[in-house]
Amino acid sequence: MTRWTVVAGIMAAAPVAAVAQDRTTPDATAISLDRLVQEVIANNRERQFYERQIETAGIERTAAGRLADPEMVVEFGERRATDPGTGAPLGDGQTYAVSVVQPVEFGGRIALRRAIAERQIGLARLGLRQFDATLAARARSLGYGLFAADEKAAAARTVAARMRVLARVIVSRDPAGPAPQLEAAALQADAINAERTAATADAEANSILYELNQLRGTAFAARIRIIRPDMSLPALPSATVLASRAAANNFELQSLRAQFEQQGLRVDLARKNRIPVVSVGPYYDHARSDVRETNYGVRLSTTLPLWNRQAGEVAAEQGRQAQANATLIAAERRIDRDVFDQAAQYEAKRRALAQWDGESAQRFAAAAEDADRNYRLGAIPLTTYTQMQQAYVDATVAILDTRREALEALLQLRALNGGTALDR
Repeated sequence: MTRWTVVAGIMAAAPVAAVAQDRTTPDATAISLDRLVQEVIANNRERQFYERQIETAGIERTAAGRLADPEMVVEFGERRATDPGTGAPLGDGQTYAVSVVQPVEFGGRIALRRAIAERQIGLARLGLRQFDATLAARARSLGYGLFAADEKAAAARTVAARMRVLARVIVSRDPAGPAPQLEAAALQADAINAERTAATADAEANSILYELNQLRGTAFAARIRIIRPDMSLPALPSATVLASRAAANNFELQSLRAQFEQQGLRVDLARKNRIPVVSVGPYYDHARSDVRETNYGVRLSTTLPLWNRQAGEVAAEQGRQAQANATLIAAERRIDRDVFDQAAQYEAKRRALAQWDGESAQRFAAAAEDADRNYRLGAIPLTTYTQMQQAYVDATVAILDTRREALEALLQLRALNGGTALDR
């Protein structure tokens, strides 16, 4: 029996394999990347922490603008009166005094504390924006990773199914010599390799899916399928321009600058603490022994800043300010380096993808299908057939992985730029 006579059997067996593959495909909800990002941000439970931080900072700002609580002093005691001449006791009795004073701070300390609290609200809002941007970037990266893993698994399973069908048909015919058995064994070996690639892609897809479901706040077993996303990669400005934008828009740098300004206010507040706090309020004093005596008026009290105990606090706050400045400088240098690094990686991947037009994957798929048809007709040898099938899988994996690496570099650049667009 020649290869020409088994074409009909191969053609008849191929649809059976396709039906079996469709039957094992799990039901999944189709969703776009944009919709996925919206779901992740809307349903993520960790986001509530940052919203609560904003509320807390608002309460602290309101409290920072208030006066200190009044102080109430109550005194109880005994009073004894004696005759100045003879020293004879004239009478004993109880005495008590009540005073309520309001501490009043000078030197703008309340305004400074309010300004510090205002910076804290800004930091809380900045933290929420940074969390949203990071979450969106992570959702896009995982979403594209899920799409790429499904595509790689589908391509590998297609190749494996073709080889399994051919191997079964070849061994089912009356063998004339060792060649058919050896060809079938080679096809089965290549099918195993393709199935391993599919299994690896499936495992990667499951891992990504579980993380996405956790971010979405849904059950781990929920299945989704990513609609083919936009594959375009925009041209970006030079790394120098990107670095200057990141210096102005980066969330971390904005946060560190706000903390540095806030620390400067803390230094000013520590210096102002040397100004005395004046407490003023009414008092009432009643005593009874030989006579009844009542005193009332206004009480005024303050501290005397003789020993300058605030010097240690000022020095500590100045040290924290210097540390904040050093942290800011180090972060600026690190972010500059990250921008140049990610920009170089993005351009390298983008240039590589530019050499492969958008139809490369479809052409390899068509070439693999054409090789399968020609092998069944006996027009090409087994070596050419298997090489073409493996080339289809390898090219699909290479294109998807390269595009994913470029996308991740682009998302990193956007995150470094404060989550804003980078297009020219």
